[in-house]
Formats: sequence, structure tokens, C-alpha cells
Amino acid sequence: MLLKRKNNKSIKQINFMAIVFAGIFAFISACLIVVNEYLEFQKEIKVVEENYIQSQKKSASSQMSLLSNIVEYRFAQSHTLSKEKILAKIKEDIRYITSEMEEKNHIFVHTKSGEVVYSSSEVSTNYLPKDIVFTKEYPPLDLVLGSWVSTSDIEVVLKQKKQDYDDKIIGFILKIYMLTLFLYLVSTIEYRYVNEIMGREIRFIVESFKGAAQNYHAINMEKINFKEFREISSHANFMLGKIKEKNNALVELNSTLEELVEQKTQELKKSVAFTQELLEKQDRFVKNAIHEINTPLSIILINIDLYNLKFDKNPYLVKIEAAVKVLDNIYEDLAYVVKKDKVVYEKVMVDFSKFISERIAYFEDVALGKKLTIVSEIEPDIFILFNEIELQRICDNNISNAIKYSFENKALHVRLREQAEQVVFEVQNSGEKINQPDKLFDRYYREDKARGGFGLGLNIVKEICDINHVDIQIDSDGQYTTFKYFFVKG
Repeated sequence: MLLKRKNNKSIKQINFMAIVFAGIFAFISACLIVVNEYLEFQKEIKVVEENYIQSQKKSASSQMSLLSNIVEYRFAQSHTLSKEKILAKIKEDIRYITSEMEEKNHIFVHTKSGEVVYSSSEVSTNYLPKDIVFTKEYPPLDLVLGSWVSTSDIEVVLKQKKQDYDDKIIGFILKIYMLTLFLYLVSTIEYRYVNEIMGREIRFIVESFKGAAQNYHAINMEKINFKEFREISSHANFMLGKIKEKNNALVELNSTLEELVEQKTQELKKSVAFTQELLEKQDRFVKNAIHEINTPLSIILINIDLYNLKFDKNPYLVKIEAAVKVLDNIYEDLAYVVKKDKVVYEKVMVDFSKFISERIAYFEDVALGKKLTIVSEIEPDIFILFNEIELQRICDNNISNAIKYSFENKALHVRLREQAEQVVFEVQNSGEKINQPDKLFDRYYREDKARGGFGLGLNIVKEICDINHVDIQIDSDGQYTTFKYFFVKG
């Protein structure tokens, strides 16, 4: 039962388990003491038995020496007499001496032929194997002298010892168990008394907690006696005080929450309206600015074309035309950024070979202004399914960047070829190594800030390529920089 409820302990269970364990401990201790006493008793029995045997041996040996002395003395005094008379005197001397002795040892004298001269017992030769026997021959008279003691008395001695031990152990066990019972009863009474006090205080604390959940009343510390419970109650009262403060603050906050929400809502509406107005104004500004830029750029380009038709090419006008076309490319990028989320760019079948040739022709004057030549390697009749405006942004930004970042007096290569199921558009120039190609397509990022620009062109290219599943590859080794675009064949 205790094991089944070990995960749901109470103070009563813990105290009861402590008493049970104390009883078991006392019982085991008593058993160990009894076993130890038994082992000591076995040692004592062995010592008593050994001492008894040694004392019996000593007594038998002493009797043997005495008997030998008597025979020798009598033979020395009466050697002139006949053997029968000498034996009679020896028998008389032995009876006299042994009558004065208290020892219970047995002595005997007989001839070698077996005739008994003297024996202190009726049977002098029927001793037990455990008995102690000493014999000695006396050749002058052809006698055998003997002394023996019986060890049967040791059983009586040991039996008495065992009886004394049993009485001692029984008395000891009774005392131990009486003491254990007494301690158990005292512990039980103390347990019930202490448990009742603890239970009463715990019930009081529990009831106080129930009341505190409704009215936040603190626990009355005067009704608690145990130091531990007073400490718990002190912490509980502190916690109740903090909860009451937080609750009051929460009530006060709730009372003004609706007003605060309304106020913040109005402020948010004003902020949203202001932000919307700014965005609309910004959008109008950008659109107007783009429109205003487009008009003068168109006029400049038209007038340059008219001049070139009427007169020979002027080197100054060539540079002006190159700069205007760069501005025109930037304008087209800005126009695309403004319109891309509002216009659906439909795809059509585009003659990519013809399209890229026209864009190369458009940028020839720009390349000439930087003393560059554009070498085109374009396979004929290559078609792809693409939007022309988005394709122009890809081509123009790559050709324009190649011109901008190329070394002077170098050739710029534009290639277009078919490769399996793909069309590869490639722009290569001789320029400095690109240090961070992974950031090259980030908006507003410029590898060389000294060259100017908004950092929008390649970001627009990347967005268009991602939407149309065009793969991009960049190779830059410090001598040549190559941008490759892999289109799906139309």
C-alpha cells in the first residue's frame, strides 16, 4: 500500500513510515545482538570444554605419577618379601592414600597376565573412547599401572552452561522487545500528538488560502505554532499582498482601458491616413518625375538623330548621345519599378537574335564614348517566349553595366547561342574582379560606388529572372567578367 501511494505522500504517511522503519531497525538490531551473543556463547562453550579436558588430563597425570611413586617406594622397602606380600602392601598403600584424596579419578593396577591387583572402580578396562587414560608398565613386578578419568561430566557442565545462556538470552530478548515496544508506544503517542497539531495548522492554512482566493485576507500568524509553517505563511502573505496590489492595478487599468484603446485607435487612424497620403504623394511625384524626365530625353535623342542625318557625326554629340542613353536606361528602370506591380506583362514569341542585335546597335554610341567596341556573336533565328519590356531590362542593364565597368580600349563581347533545350545570353567585358557576387543583385548595392548609379538595374534583372525561371551564372577572375543567362527555348 505504501509503495502504491508513494507518489501521493502526506505527513501522516511519512510519520507512519518512519515509525515502521524505526521498529524494523530495532528488531534487526535486537536480532544482530542475539546472533552476536550466540556466537560468543559458542566460543565460551569451546573454551570451557577445552579447559575441562586439560584439567582432567592434569588430574589423571597427577594420579598416575602418585601411583608410580607408591609402587616404586613399596618395592624398594619390601623387595625382600615375596611378590604376593609386596602386592598386598601396594594395594593397602593405594587404598590409604586414595581415601584421603577428593579427586574422582580412577586408578588401577594389574599384572601383565590380567590379574587385578587394585582398581578404584568395578570395571577398570571398560572406559569410553572419550575418556582420558594414562598407563605405565613396571617391569620389576610385571605390573601395569593406570589412571583414567571419565569425560561424561562435561555434558552436565555444558548443559548447565546452555541453560544459563538460554535464560540469559530469553531475559535479554524480553528486555529488548519490551524497550522496543515502549519506544514504539511513546513514538506512536508523540506521532499522533504532533500529527494532530500539524494537521490542524495545515487545515487552517488551507482554509486561509481558500478565503484568500476570494477576499485576499492574510493568514493569521498568531494561530500557527510551527516555525516552518510560520515561514510558509509569511511568504504566502507577502505573495497575497503582491497579488492584491497587481489586482488593484489591473482593475484601475481596466477602468481606463477602453478610453486608452479609443485614444490609440484614433492616433493609429491618423497615422495610417498620414502614411497613405505620403505614399500617394510620393507615387505621384515619382510618376510625374519620370514623365518629366522622359520628355526632354526624347527631344534630345530625336534632335541628335536629325543632326546626324543632316550632318556628319560630331564627337561631342556622340558623347552627349551616350550620356542621354544611359539616362534613358535609368529612366526605363524607374518606370518598370513603378509599374511592375500594377501592369501584367504578357509573354509573346520574341526573335531573340533580332532583339539583341537592335539593343547592341542602341548602345554602340555609348560604347564608343568610352572607347570600347562591341563584338557580337549571335546565332540567327533564336526564339523565346518572353515579355519584350522585361527582356529589354535584362539586355539593357547587362550591356550598360558591361560598358560602365569595362577597361578602356577593350572589346566587349555579347553572345547568344542555343545549348540543348536552353538559350544562353552572355555578356563579357574586361574589368576588375567582382568581390561580392552574392550581393551583386541586392537592391541599392554597388560594387564600385565611384561609378555612380542607383543600384537598381541588377536587382530588377534578378526579379525578372526569378519570375521567369531564368538561371544566372557569374564568372569573374580579375581579367574578364561574364554574366550568363539561361533561358528556356521558345
